Amino acid sequence: MSKKLYLKIGSDPSNDIVIENIDPFHLELFRDPEGNVFISDLNTQKGTRVNSTKLLDFIQLNENDRVYLAENVFFNWKEIIEKYDNPGKKSKVKSTKTNESSKAVLQKSKKRDYIEIAIVYAAIILMLWLIGLWL
Repeated sequence: MSKKLYLKIGSDPSNDIVIENIDPFHLELFRDPEGNVFISDLNTQKGTRVNSTKLLDFIQLNENDRVYLAENVFFNWKEIIEKYDNPGKKSKVKSTKTNESSKAVLQKSKKRDYIEIAIVYAAIILMLWLIGLWL
């Protein structure tokens, strides 16, 4: 079983991965618990291509799929996932422009995980407190 993953990619600084010269909110990359990886184009003007096919909605990626954003910005999705899974390990995948923001991606992802855990704990404490009032 794989870790779930959800990342937003675009030129806007609020994204998990910031890449210049693409739409502000360009793409979402996510992985389900079974390890299937999907991308979704967010109705961009500049477009997203998987291999040579324009992406209009979302698609499950295969190992050999190549993703391009806007004109010809290669998006190395395999490296992003590898760095997310192994934060301290050097990647075997060839470097791309997305490397510059990989540390920020990992920090935001970890922060998001901690926030989700804190919310779950708070909900459990609240439920236990309510049960205590009821008894």
